[in-house]
Amino acid sequence: MERMVRSNGITLWCEDFGDPADPAVLLVMGLGGQGTSWNESFCSALVEGGRYVVRFDSRDTGRSDSVDFTASPYTMTDMAADAVGVLDALGIGAAHVVGASMGGMVGQEMAIEHPARVLSLTSWMSSPDTVDPVTMDWRTLPGRRPEVVAIAAEMATSPPKSHAEHVDFMVRLARTVTGSGTEFDEDAVRRLVENDLQRAPSNNGTTNHSLAAAGSRDRRELLRGLTLPVLVLHGTEDPIVPFEHAEEMARLVPGARLVPLTGVGHEMPRARQGQIVEEILAHTG
Repeated sequence: MERMVRSNGITLWCEDFGDPADPAVLLVMGLGGQGTSWNESFCSALVEGGRYVVRFDSRDTGRSDSVDFTASPYTMTDMAADAVGVLDALGIGAAHVVGASMGGMVGQEMAIEHPARVLSLTSWMSSPDTVDPVTMDWRTLPGRRPEVVAIAAEMATSPPKSHAEHVDFMVRLARTVTGSGTEFDEDAVRRLVENDLQRAPSNNGTTNHSLAAAGSRDRRELLRGLTLPVLVLHGTEDPIVPFEHAEEMARLVPGARLVPLTGVGHEMPRARQGQIVEEILAHTG
């Protein structure tokens, strides 16, 4: 069921699937991504595995509230409070949190700041590192690959001006971050981008989330204190968050389990969905 909920002083869109009596799984999307990027087949597979699934639009994305970042700057810690507010609104005492990319960073903050609300954490293609506010790249761990740096620079200096240019750019970006083990389906990606733009023609997510990540605290020592189960999923060919970030996450968190996704980049490959769902179900069982 789709609904609008109040959380941490703002209004967020969310949608739930399955039986609320089952263990809850909260899905947290990455930088600038809408909650619907967690596709329905993925959500349905988790429901078939006996989970109650919730996805939501983070602030500044989709149908959720936009924020004037200059007037009201925020961090990953604030976004973690947003996510906890979604649990509150749905009457969920605690949930298994699955965070993708920046969503994994939000999930880490949830586990640090609100440990009683997080049953387990799955940190998928994410990082324990922080973003340098000058370079907008990783502060201490290996940085983005040159091909990603180049396309990010292009976006900064010559941003798309028309709808068609925006779609083309996003398709090129998706191709750039796809691993060698995935057959790139341009038509499917183009449809997803078009659907996102139709659902929310404009938002500030990419810019504001980048600023939020750059203004957030170093979590590494805090992650050492986690006692909840942590699963680290990561593509071995990720050009945005190189695989070394996953290895560091697994090293920092006591008892964390690292599952390499061979040949996968910074993506959610449909062909590997079954494996990923199985890992999450086993982790949240």
